Amino acid sequence: MKNAMDAAMDGAPAGGWLERMVTSQRRKLYDAFAAFSGDAAGERVLSVGMAPTSLFDKPDYLVGWSAPAQRARITAHQVEAPKPGRQAHPAEAAREVRLPFADGEFDWVFCNEVIEHAGPFERQLALVKELYRVARKGVFLTTPNRRHPLEFHTGLPLLHLLPERAWRRLLRLSGKGAWADEAVLNPLDSQALYRIASLMPGKPVHDVGHKRIWGVKAHFFLMLQKPARAPSPSS
Repeated sequence: MKNAMDAAMDGAPAGGWLERMVTSQRRKLYDAFAAFSGDAAGERVLSVGMAPTSLFDKPDYLVGWSAPAQRARITAHQVEAPKPGRQAHPAEAAREVRLPFADGEFDWVFCNEVIEHAGPFERQLALVKELYRVARKGVFLTTPNRRHPLEFHTGLPLLHLLPERAWRRLLRLSGKGAWADEAVLNPLDSQALYRIASLMPGKPVHDVGHKRIWGVKAHFFLMLQKPARAPSPSS
């Protein structure tokens, strides 16, 4: 029997084969986070998602699919998407990414399909640094694969594999111009995720996992583990 979260997503305005496919992937990613965090039993979790816009309304499936006892320990936070057409200096863009939480306030941070909407690479990196700052044990971040034959936001195949300028121009010509701005959609591949991990302070232990669609890596998850804190010396 479907739970309320499954039913809500099946009934979303963008429902259909694409939504069902993405929902199946999200269930796999949810299970991957549970394995990474050891189910986070009794621990505090921050769930970071995108604030709804006219283009999308992504469900917080971590909250929706968690058991009631665990759900009570999850804090949901929404990130506002930058405005299209804004050309901020990289240093300014990095300063804009700030979460209203203290260092290490949460045991785990789960970030679902946000980084591809964070803007240029500098802002994507700044976002991950913030996620890492507020985590005590680790960060789990999901994003679609830039190299999959299907672009999951627009539903268009193959065009995004063209050189970026050509792809964005074709989006505008195809009536999908709302997705053409880098501030709205800047997808990543595994190489970009590994580069971000390599630039994190302290060089944390990290890995990039994946879930496949049609036999091709479709969604990645970046896992960052914070070093264990040394025990306090006995008095």
